[in-house]
Amino acid sequence: GRLVRGGLGYSGELGYELLVPRNEEEKLRSLLLDAGQPEELPECSFDAANTLRIESGYVLFDREIDGRANPRELGLERLVSAPSRFEMSRRLVGLEILDETAATDLSAATVTSECRSPTFGSRIALGFAAPGTAAGEPVRLADGRAARIASLPFYDGERKRPRGAAL
Repeated sequence: GRLVRGGLGYSGELGYELLVPRNEEEKLRSLLLDAGQPEELPECSFDAANTLRIESGYVLFDREIDGRANPRELGLERLVSAPSRFEMSRRLVGLEILDETAATDLSAATVTSECRSPTFGSRIALGFAAPGTAAGEPVRLADGRAARIASLPFYDGERKRPRGAAL
C-alpha cells in the first residue's frame, strides 16, 4: 500500500488517503480500529465527513451546486472573471435549525444539506435565502420549521479560512 499526500478535500479538514490492495482492506481496517481503542475512538460513517463539510460551509454538486445556482449566489465570485454578470436572486447561507415551528410571516429559506452537528449540539444546514438576509435573522423552512441565518463557515477552528493558497 501507499499513503497519498494529505489535503483539504470533501470535509475541509486535513486528511489522507490510504491506498492498499483490495485483499488487505480488512486487515488495515482492523489495525486502525485497534490503534484507536485506547482513546476510545469510534468508527464513523460518511455522515461524519458530511457533517465536517457542512460545518466548513463547503458546497457539493447535486446539493448546493444544483445546476441553477450561479457563482455569486454560491459565494464563489472569486472563481469567475466577471461576477457582476450573474444576477443574485438568492444566496447561500448557513442555517441554525431551531426546535420550533416558524411564524408564517417570516421570509423563506431552502435547505440543501442538513446534519446534526456534535460541535454545536444542534441541527445545522446549508441552504438558500433571499440576498438581503443577515446573520441572526429568523426564517421559515419549507417544512414549517424555524431557523436562523448563520455566518459561514459555521466552524473554522482558528485556522482562519482559506487554508490553502488563494485561487
